[in-house]
Amino acid sequence: MRTAAVLLLLLPAARAEAQESLETKLVITQEGRETGREEFTLRQGRGRGAPGSGLTAVARYPATNPLLKLAATLERTPESALAKFQLDVESPNGTTVILAAGSGARLIIRTVAKGSEAGRELPGGPDVVLLDEGVYSLYAAVVDLATPGGKALTGVFPRTSRRASFVARREAGGEGGTTRVTLSGDINGTVVADAQGRIQHLELPGSRVAVTRAPD
Repeated sequence: MRTAAVLLLLLPAARAEAQESLETKLVITQEGRETGREEFTLRQGRGRGAPGSGLTAVARYPATNPLLKLAATLERTPESALAKFQLDVESPNGTTVILAAGSGARLIIRTVAKGSEAGRELPGGPDVVLLDEGVYSLYAAVVDLATPGGKALTGVFPRTSRRASFVARREAGGEGGTTRVTLSGDINGTVVADAQGRIQHLELPGSRVAVTRAPD
């Protein structure tokens, strides 16, 4: 019950954060054709001055007059544990809000739509990352957790109920302090982030998706 109460308390705060001006822009393409755009802000610290990190993102498909809009908020503790997650999904079918919170080895996910509400419990823990097929800045958490020897992670996609086991291997730093991470397993690809941990480039060959940071 305590976890469910926390999930409900997250709702208004995450919506307010989605109104912020977002500093980094991404272009999403599939098979070489632009399908959408994403904007996000990655910051140090969480709400109410708590330590850790915070990510706020908005993705639109297509970029103009979108049929699908995704607004995500992710906050993590200094130990990279999940502190807060909310994903607002706006589509022609209405708006759905997905909330997630961690409690030890459990991950509680609650989905709220007009006239309905559902909850589910999944295995959690420090090696679980929350991802989405349309919000690619969430891969910043994967970059943080990657190690030179390869870190085994489980990706949970709350919107589609997908689970993916993969290894994130950090390669030597590149030009300008960039970090390159290779993904292998259920998720295969490459992530490049700048010195601040912001996604610059992401390739997922299995889905033929490429994400590139737009010029400032």
